Amino acid sequence: MSSDENIVARIWRYIGAFQHGILRVFGIFVIAFFLIAFIGSLFSSDEFDMADSGVLIFAPEGPIVEEPTTLSPNDAFTASLLGGGPGEEVLLSDVVDGFRQAAEDDDITAIVMNLERFGGGYPAALHQVAHEMEAFREAGKEIIVYGDNFSMSGYFLAAHASEVYLHDMGGASVNGYAVYRTFFRSLLDRLNVTLNVYRVGTFKSALEPYLGDEMSEPAAEANLYVFGDLWDAYQERVEAARGLSDGALQTHADEFPELLVAQGGDTAAVSLNAGLVDHVIGRGAYRNLLEERFGRDSENGGIVASNFFDYVEANREFQLLPADKIVVIRAVGGIVDGNGDGGVIGGDQHAELVRRARLDDNVRAIVLRIDSGGGSAFASELIREELELARLEGKIVIASMAGVAASGGYWIATPAHEIWAEPTTITGSIGIFGFIPTFEDSLAEIGVFEDGVATTEIARQPSMTGGVTEEWDTVLQSSIEAGYERFLSIVAESRDMSRDEVDAVAQGRIWTGQQAFDRGLVDSLGGYDDAIAAAAERAGLEEGDYRVVEFRDEVDPFAQILQMLGQDARLAVFGEGLLGSGWLGDMARDAQDEIETINMMNDPNGVYASCVECNAFRISQ
Repeated sequence: MSSDENIVARIWRYIGAFQHGILRVFGIFVIAFFLIAFIGSLFSSDEFDMADSGVLIFAPEGPIVEEPTTLSPNDAFTASLLGGGPGEEVLLSDVVDGFRQAAEDDDITAIVMNLERFGGGYPAALHQVAHEMEAFREAGKEIIVYGDNFSMSGYFLAAHASEVYLHDMGGASVNGYAVYRTFFRSLLDRLNVTLNVYRVGTFKSALEPYLGDEMSEPAAEANLYVFGDLWDAYQERVEAARGLSDGALQTHADEFPELLVAQGGDTAAVSLNAGLVDHVIGRGAYRNLLEERFGRDSENGGIVASNFFDYVEANREFQLLPADKIVVIRAVGGIVDGNGDGGVIGGDQHAELVRRARLDDNVRAIVLRIDSGGGSAFASELIREELELARLEGKIVIASMAGVAASGGYWIATPAHEIWAEPTTITGSIGIFGFIPTFEDSLAEIGVFEDGVATTEIARQPSMTGGVTEEWDTVLQSSIEAGYERFLSIVAESRDMSRDEVDAVAQGRIWTGQQAFDRGLVDSLGGYDDAIAAAAERAGLEEGDYRVVEFRDEVDPFAQILQMLGQDARLAVFGEGLLGSGWLGDMARDAQDEIETINMMNDPNGVYASCVECNAFRISQ
């Protein structure tokens, strides 16, 4: 028997070695392939040729994001079935760089925009792009935009063009902001699910869909206050860009049903009469107009023009840079404990990124670029601790808030020397909650019970099948209250405010960047560039004396390859997903978002600083 076992073990060892050898060879082949491709790109004689017309085509596909979204294999498969997943995305930095380069480039005369596949973005990102569009036009150049239909976010950008064309069967959706969530309380009651909830904060509404069947009055008040500020900012920018009178958009939205009836249901005519667009025209006529104006590309079809994103890529600068560095660390997505998959902020991962920057003698400043609604309180604290250490050891720390930096996203900003936010950033949500669903009553209905013995009153931990004891209710609620007090004290110390002053603007309530600035929660209003400039100034660095470097998580190249292959396979097999792009697919994806939110709740203490409703502000409607 011993001899047989040795033979079997030896065979498996040979098989393992053979497999390992194949993987090593395959790995070397893939690395060599990408190395050759990279070197070839550096020495390639192919250069970007700007079209003679001086026109760039800007046709963004997907939403504007701070950094690319990646998914784990399991999440990618689920998203593929439902038609979700990262899909196409547009990097905000690429859009900003492109407009700035084009504004200064004498060879560029115009940008033609098509927003049909544009997926929207947070208001802060849209306002930044609109600012760059205005700067491009101020340089004496024009922007022409066309749409079969304009979403609300798409129209915001379109309004800043020189000319706006709309299909004669289309319309511009300028309906105002709204946030609605799906509520599950009655369903959970029918399933006899017990929800053990521990929270502090009148306005902490992340768990409301599981606690009731409608939005609470405090949540409605807080959301309407923030949405009102964002809607005001939207109206102000669009009315100024289009030369409309103050209040024109509010009147248009409020009276839209009557206006539509008066026009016999012609939405394009309503948009034209309201001054939202300049021309109503069919696709074919629009294409002919552009071809007459800029020339027809007989070889590739369409007009003589170059691709906006190809132009951006061709104009990236590669040069030797100074040793002194300002490190940018992007904190994008929900905050989870440990090492999260792509698309989330891992407490351990991001703390390690900060530590790398802290221990690098050439790093003079750290800019934390935040686009997060929060998550695990413990993971947030790990990141905050490392940033605090970096500051104590002499590094300049600047927080730059993007579309959203709320709850845990605000927590990690607190160590900064300065906090910068856009006026339309969503921030605040200073509050804590705990959430443990248990199924003891559901299981009892089918004859499943849990029982046992314990040596102390708290030895029996909260159980999904056995529920939460009265003693643990007390322990957990006390922990939540302590976590809230810790959050308040962190904010109070960092903002030079009293505990009560912070509590007055906390309680889980969200604010826009402007509202937060008015209440002392942020130092300055401005974007990414302003934060970099502030970091350089505090570090005593002159322009040209430093370089800006991003520290990112190391991504397994094989995982990236598999993800790309998986995306291609998903598109080939499922198309837009088994449920398609209709209302049924939308409902399924909304439910998936709720489930993913719960799945991300992995805090070791069950304590969360998260603004779930903040995602509602990133819309493409």
